[in-house]
Amino acid sequence: MKRIIFDLDGTLIDSMPIWKDTGRNFLLKHGFAVPENLHSVVKAQTIGQTAEYFRSHLGVTHSQEEIIQEIIYYVEDAYKNTIPLKPYARDFLDRELANGTKMCVLTASEASYIRPALERLDLLKYFQFILTCSETGHFKSEPDVFRIAMEKLGGSLENTIVFEDALYAVQGAKKGGFTVYAIADPVTEADSSEICSYADKYIKSYKELL
Repeated sequence: MKRIIFDLDGTLIDSMPIWKDTGRNFLLKHGFAVPENLHSVVKAQTIGQTAEYFRSHLGVTHSQEEIIQEIIYYVEDAYKNTIPLKPYARDFLDRELANGTKMCVLTASEASYIRPALERLDLLKYFQFILTCSETGHFKSEPDVFRIAMEKLGGSLENTIVFEDALYAVQGAKKGGFTVYAIADPVTEADSSEICSYADKYIKSYKELL
């Protein structure tokens, strides 16, 4: 029986645009300089890592918790009310569920603000569990977090597929020997050639898998 580990942001839901300028907006609001490479740095981080990066590298004097809460404030309304599914994602999920595929979500986001989106979009019924990186203590740049999800899902490398959109996560899963399907997203488009070089399959839309 097949297993699928899905990323959430940029893979199942179209949420990446709201994240792209969130860190920049925080820094500008509080009068701190915005480094040119900000997005390339924070796109591979959890919110907690970003907050610590702001404090240790950019001179932000807010506490880590204050930074996290303000960033969540910027994005939580969109998760609750407006972020849509990626095109044809539900069709693919419906088919896999009907076929008996065991599926989960493994995300670098936090349960507190993604759960309203999962509930609004009626996604919870598809998944055995929702697992966050912070719950595991590992990050997607390395394979450990994918192994934890696979074992929790009762899978093996032979029957598990990882769906991701970000280069660092594709690389992390491939380090662990996983089969990886990458899905295109406008925010990660600049990395598309490199993503293609690592992923076992690269798709523009779930329609290609139906």
